Amino acid sequence: MTLADLDGKDRALLTFARKLNHTPGEMRGEDIDRLRSAGFTDRNIFDVVALVSYFNFMNRIADGFGVQPEPEKEESYRRHLYDVIAPQRPQVAKSSD
Repeated sequence: MTLADLDGKDRALLTFARKLNHTPGEMRGEDIDRLRSAGFTDRNIFDVVALVSYFNFMNRIADGFGVQPEPEKEESYRRHLYDVIAPQRPQVAKSSD
């Protein structure tokens, strides 16, 4: 499944969450307006901001202490990364030097 396969409401939510996760300094009021336009309430928006922020916070804590994931969690992450995320990334044409 790709982002394009989702309905508009789910796509708006995941686009918002991805931006908040990857480029939090670029969040603007328009991002929240898009969620409201997609049908999300202010409570829904608060929940997604809190959830994304919490996961980022906990990951930074774990990284700061050098916590290593359990082997089965690491395998699940790798499988998700290579089987789900990687195929969705746009392919960049290689230049011939």
